This record gives sequence, C-alpha cells and structure tokens, in this order.
Amino acid sequence: MQPESIVVENLSPAEQEALSLTEAAIHLDKARSNGRDGALLVQALNNNLDLWVMIRALAEARDSVMPETIRGNLVRLSNFVAQTTFSQGAAISDTSLDTLININLQLSEGLLSGTTKAPVTN
Repeated sequence: MQPESIVVENLSPAEQEALSLTEAAIHLDKARSNGRDGALLVQALNNNLDLWVMIRALAEARDSVMPETIRGNLVRLSNFVAQTTFSQGAAISDTSLDTLININLQLSEGLLSGTTKAPVTN
C-alpha cells in the first residue's frame, strides 16, 4: 500500500521535489510513531530510498545544470541514505531515523528557500 501523496498543481520542479522530500520524512516519522510498525517502516524506508535514487540520477545526469559541488553533495547524501537503509533496515535506530528525516527536511527547506530567491518570469 503506497502512502498518500499530496497533489498540488502548478508547483515548480524544486517545489515538487521539496514536497516529495517532506512527505517521505512524514511517512518515516509516522511509521515510527505507530509503534515502529515493521511493514509500515519498511515501506517508508523503501519509498525514501526510491526518492533518493531519483535524486542521485538527477544529480548524475549529463545534462544536469546543477553546480558540481551540489551534484557531489547530493550523490554523497544519496549514498549515505542507501547505506543506512540497507545496513539497518527495519531495525533502524531512532538516531538514524532522525538523521534520515532531518536530511529530507533540510534539503526540502533549502529547495524552497532557493525558489523564493528566484526571479519571477512571465
């Protein structure tokens, strides 16, 4: 069962990515809050991992317009998320879960702060 996604129209790509990261963080936290429900936690971890695989693919794309430093940082974060998810699985510690949630929320915040600085074009 896939978690519900919020559907918002007319979002920029950065806003959509920020929303996806926030949703993944919320699902990870809900899985923990539901008494560390194993199936729900595994699903939330897998969904988060899928999101980070997509982020890595975007960062490594030949036609990416992201600065090299940002691309490298995203690849490193993606590797960290994957390594943490695979090594700990459903037995993930609260500290590691907090780290994954915080990474998502901080990147989401960064994406949104970047959109507020971007000039509006018509």
